[in-house]
Parts: sequence; structure tokens; C-alpha cells
Amino acid sequence: MTDFFENEATTTTTLDMRRLQRQKRRQVRRRWTLVVVAVSIVLLAVGGSVAWNFVKSFEGEESTEAADYEGAGQGVVQVVIEPGMSGQEIGEVLYEAGVVASVEAFVTAYSNDPDASSIAAGYYFLQREMSAEFAIDALLDPANRDELRITIPEGKTLDYYYQTIANVIEYTPEEVEEVAADHEAIGLPEEAGDNLEGWLFPSTYTFNPGVEPVEVLSTMVSQTTKVLERQGVARADWEETLTVASIVEMEARLDEDRPLVASVIYNRLEIDMLLQMDSTVKYVVPGEGAFATQEELQVDSPYNTYQNTGLPPGPIAAPGEASIEAAANPADTDYLYFVTVNLDTGETKYAETYDEHLVNDRELDEWIEENRDSSPTAEPEE
Repeated sequence: MTDFFENEATTTTTLDMRRLQRQKRRQVRRRWTLVVVAVSIVLLAVGGSVAWNFVKSFEGEESTEAADYEGAGQGVVQVVIEPGMSGQEIGEVLYEAGVVASVEAFVTAYSNDPDASSIAAGYYFLQREMSAEFAIDALLDPANRDELRITIPEGKTLDYYYQTIANVIEYTPEEVEEVAADHEAIGLPEEAGDNLEGWLFPSTYTFNPGVEPVEVLSTMVSQTTKVLERQGVARADWEETLTVASIVEMEARLDEDRPLVASVIYNRLEIDMLLQMDSTVKYVVPGEGAFATQEELQVDSPYNTYQNTGLPPGPIAAPGEASIEAAANPADTDYLYFVTVNLDTGETKYAETYDEHLVNDRELDEWIEENRDSSPTAEPEE
């Protein structure tokens, strides 16, 4: 019996010990499982945060990088840049027209280009889908401007202006002349005495498409006043200076002769001597050649300076700035006569006395005789 109970006791104890050991092992496993789970949660949280930030960093880069096209684009579109527009405003115009992919890309390119601020207002032909940098370059290239160009040479009269303007802006000469008659609208100064002749400055002008005649004419008048002011001509002397300058323009072939011709005009005026300028007669009796015929010299007109002393009533053509400068600052001479002795080169000789002038005049006659058949400009004085 003793053995039986002893064996039973031993067995019970052994079972209890095993049970306790299993419980301890379970507890250890639970603790490690919790640790592993906790670590996993931490790692997932940290890793997720890093991954999220990594992804967000790419998203952030995409959101700050402005859309932009590549290359010079294709197709043509017209855009209008208004005066005083900022880079932002220009970018908005180009974006709306489909020229650039985003306003932001254009503004960036505009800020990086030191020449961009010199983009001029006006109409432009640009390509669609251009890179922002190409768009800047295109706006800085005058060749891309959509503009009307009007060129008037020196020595032309109003009829020539009206026809040339009409040809460019698709008006009739009569319509242009009608607008020109409104002197207040085109800004003709009171000093002109309601005489537009000579007040449309000869030059090359550029205008935007759709320009009206009044803007063209007023621009030309304004340019004349600017030149007069630049040459230091007193406002009260504007009309007289333009009249003298117009005669100089028609009589002098070379710039070096303009101040000398002007001196002859003023010297004759000072002594009430007839100007006797063929150019003033040709203004009222237009015809071929620079010389007035004996018949033309008989014309009854205040512009006939062979019959009337003093200056004609107003300019006889549009003088350029060189002639205006000569009229404002004539050479200091005692010359009363001049004659162009070579109609090809424009060589001109001056004289203080009539006898000296006759010598020079014979030189012209000899040149005409020698070149009668070879020079279309050669014609004898009558």
C-alpha cells in the first residue's frame, strides 16, 4: 500500500510540475508574441509614415512643377499684348490663346529673362503649344509682329500721303482726305493756319491692324511738332520754318547743301529780293522735271516766287528733319544765288553776285548739253 501511495504521490507531483512548466512557456510565448506584435505595429507605423511622406514628397514635387510645352509649337494664332501688361497678364493672354501650357511656366520664364520686360505692346503671330521660353523669344522678335507699315519719303505732298495711307489701311484716298480736313481731330496746331501741307512728317510708321485714318494722320502731325521742338524752333516760327524747310527739301540734293540753300533764302528775304524758286512754281503747276518752263513761270499764284516777294503762303512739300534743321540753323553766308551744275551728282555752286552766278549757270548749260541724250533728268532752262 505504501508503495502504491508513494508512486501515486510522485506521479501527481510530476504532473503538477509539467503543468506549471507549460504555463510558464505559454506566458513566455505570450510575452514574445506581444513584443513582436508591438514591434510590428511600431514598424508598420514608422514605415507607413516614411512611405507616406515619401509618396507625398513626389506629389509635392508634381504640384509645384508648372506645366510647360516643349519646342517651338505648331499652328498660328494671333495674340494682342496691351500697353503696360505685366508678365502675369501676358502669360494669361498666351494661356487663353493656347500658346503656353500654364501661366506659371510663362511667368517663370519671364522672370528669368532680363529682356522680357522690353516686350512691346501690339499684335503678334505666335505658334500654338510653345514652350514658355520660346514664347518669350517670339515676343521679342519684331518679325512676329502683326503690324501695318507706312513709309512716306521726304518731299511729298498731301495727295501722295492720302494715297499711300489708303493703300495700307484699305480706305479710299477720298476718305482719308475727308478725315484730314478735321484739323482739330488730327491735332493740327493753330500755327499751321489750317494748312496741313508740310505738317505730315515723312518717315516710316507702324500701326496695329484696324488703325483708323485719324490715328495715322495725328501721329504724323505729332511727329512734326516733335521735330520742330527738338530743333529748338519757337512755336511762333513753326509755319515759317516748315515753309523754308520745304523749299530747301525740293531744291537741295545733298545734306551738305541744305544749310547753304537755306542761307540763300533768308538772305533774299532780308533784302526783299524775289526768291525765284522753280520748286514753288512746280507746286501749283506740277509737271515733269525740276525746272519751270517760261509758260509755267507766268502762273498767277501766291506760290509763284518769280512774281511775288517773300515766302509762299505755306510749305510746298513735307520736309525731312535735315531740311528742318537747315531752316532752323542756316549757314552764315552772303550768298544770293545757287545752281546745281551736275544733275547726276547734285553738285551745287553758290554766288554772291549775279555775274558769278552766270558763270555757274553756264556750267549747268554745258552739263545739260553734254548729257542731253544720256540723262533723263537733263533738260534745258527756258
